[in-house]
Amino acid sequence: MTRPGGGEESTRTTYRVLSLGAGVQSSVLALLLSRGARTLRDLGYASPDVAIFADTGWEPEYVYEHLDWLEGELAFPLIRVSAGDLSTNLPRAHTVSGHNFVDVPLFLVDEDGKKGMLRRQCTNHYKVRPITRRVRELAGGIRGRPFPRDQRVEMWLGISADEVTRMKPSRESWIEHRWPLVDLGMGRQDCLDWFAAEYPRRELPRSACVICPYRSDEHWLELKRAEPSSYEEAVNFDRWLRRSRANPVRRLISGRPYLHVSRRPLETVIAERERSGPVASEDFIEECEGLCGV
Repeated sequence: MTRPGGGEESTRTTYRVLSLGAGVQSSVLALLLSRGARTLRDLGYASPDVAIFADTGWEPEYVYEHLDWLEGELAFPLIRVSAGDLSTNLPRAHTVSGHNFVDVPLFLVDEDGKKGMLRRQCTNHYKVRPITRRVRELAGGIRGRPFPRDQRVEMWLGISADEVTRMKPSRESWIEHRWPLVDLGMGRQDCLDWFAAEYPRRELPRSACVICPYRSDEHWLELKRAEPSSYEEAVNFDRWLRRSRANPVRRLISGRPYLHVSRRPLETVIAERERSGPVASEDFIEECEGLCGV
């Protein structure tokens, strides 16, 4: 780090945190770190000070069950943070601050058939910000003061080697992002294979909130099989979005909103996919910065 006057200022890492999405990759990474895998130690990854999970309040129940199990397996603390309940805020068209705003990236189509999409802000509001706030506190940051310039936090994210397009630097100057699975050369399938060998009686969930529009058809079908009640909740919410122009969400947007990228009712599309046979593996339509879905 260079000082304004041109001199060098040494920066030391004083805190290390694993950002836990509770999906396939970050769960396997957490377990590898907890076991002190030599391959990770050789790359400079010791045990993190803490793992941290941001709860939107609208995760499938199997994600919460998986978190409870994972917490019991880890040799370091797992902390859960929350900025608010998405399942309460979104139907009111409120964001975490209470302002009128739709922060989930719904797919839209207007009366002329023109397609659009709302800007994704849910990851920032419900994942990035609450994690950053808590990490700053844990690392010794003092509220109202700049984080010490000679200190930094390493945040490790569970992005795998086949998802390098998700790798992005931190928005905070005092946080440095690192990607252990990329350094190991482990892809998502490698993570699944490792977990199947080590925990043959358990399944790894994908992590995304119940109504996440970035679910692929494969992922929607997985939700329907694993947790029918959550899938029905998503279907009902998708219907509600278009039921009346007077609902809070519709009042803030132009166009008809949908959860599915096809801009058709979710229930209809997934029923057609079920009848058409096996679904090819697909990734998210967009990335979620390594904080959702990994």
